[in-house]
Amino acid sequence: MTDAEPRQQPARAQPAGSFPNAWTLCRVQGIPVRIDWSWLLMAGYVGFFLYTTFAGRPGPADPLLTLALAVAGTALFTASILAHELGHALTSLDRNIPVLSITMFALGGVTESTREADRARDEFVIVGIGPFISLVLAAAFGLVAAGTIGLPYVAGLAGVLAVANLILAIFNIVPGYPLDGGRLLRSVLWGITGDPHKSTRWAARVGQAFAATLVLVGLVGFTGGDFRWAPGFLRVPLEWISGGLWTLLIGIFLFQGATSSYKRARLREQLNRTSVRDVMGSVPPPLPAQWNLARALDVVQERPSLLWPVGDPVVGTLVLGQIDAVPSDLWDTTTVEDIALAADVTAVPVDTPLDKAVERMANAPHNMIVVTDAGRAVGLLTPSLVSATHH
Repeated sequence: MTDAEPRQQPARAQPAGSFPNAWTLCRVQGIPVRIDWSWLLMAGYVGFFLYTTFAGRPGPADPLLTLALAVAGTALFTASILAHELGHALTSLDRNIPVLSITMFALGGVTESTREADRARDEFVIVGIGPFISLVLAAAFGLVAAGTIGLPYVAGLAGVLAVANLILAIFNIVPGYPLDGGRLLRSVLWGITGDPHKSTRWAARVGQAFAATLVLVGLVGFTGGDFRWAPGFLRVPLEWISGGLWTLLIGIFLFQGATSSYKRARLREQLNRTSVRDVMGSVPPPLPAQWNLARALDVVQERPSLLWPVGDPVVGTLVLGQIDAVPSDLWDTTTVEDIALAADVTAVPVDTPLDKAVERMANAPHNMIVVTDAGRAVGLLTPSLVSATHH
């Protein structure tokens, strides 16, 4: 490998995210679009709703046409949710935030990124684009419905999709963290306070309150209760959202998400008050970058370490598995630098706040990073060292 050739980094397995059993449907600009098995529940629910809706229309019903409309409507509604999530994902990429995946599941879709936005205004734009796309789709389907009055089934399907996207947009601007509305609230609070962790805690508390309300409303609907006790201005919306079991499940899911977000925010606040210097472990002497792998292997085997710095100042890192991945007949002609993982993804300065270091560590190929001071290796950071500090 000559100096003119770019260094080839060993491939890293794609993290599974929150849905390890989901399967990849396709990729959009390199982003895996995945479907979790639970999505079948949503698809079945939407399809059944559409089928019964069209089957109940006045006049003779064609079962095959009704089934085709239900299938088409389910596909278009799924595509609408996917468009909503793609808005989040592509806007994240535009702001240099890597996206792990988009996953469709029982309660809709979720976009997972490798890190959060660094600025409140970026967070606001990334989050806000999703509900905006849903509003645009609602308007588009509404126009189709208005323009196809003479085709009742087409107009009916377009009308249902217009309402569905409008509901999706409204639901996602309600300030219930971790929904889009809750994240919008967090970004506004972050912009006001300058403290992303405190803002997350406040937004999560609002999210818990919203989720608890959904659970209560869902319980009333599920048990056959009504809302005659409520004031008139509340009775209609309460009866409208009291979808029983589905509302109850959404409320439970959101409450769990808000609670987890609150706990993570508290932990990140603790980590932010600690620097890498206070946590790091010892690191072995760096391997010279121009050593061949045969010579480096002798040293690595004599002084075992989880991770080795490469170069002084550090230009990268190395683990034993990277050497093993190279055919042994190439060890004499391959240098350590040829296979080292670049320092910009596997090293952090010694005074880095621990929450930022943990973020870097989570995205590092081996979940470990070297700690540097003026470019020289002074320590090693691993998940076990971080865990030991906060237990």
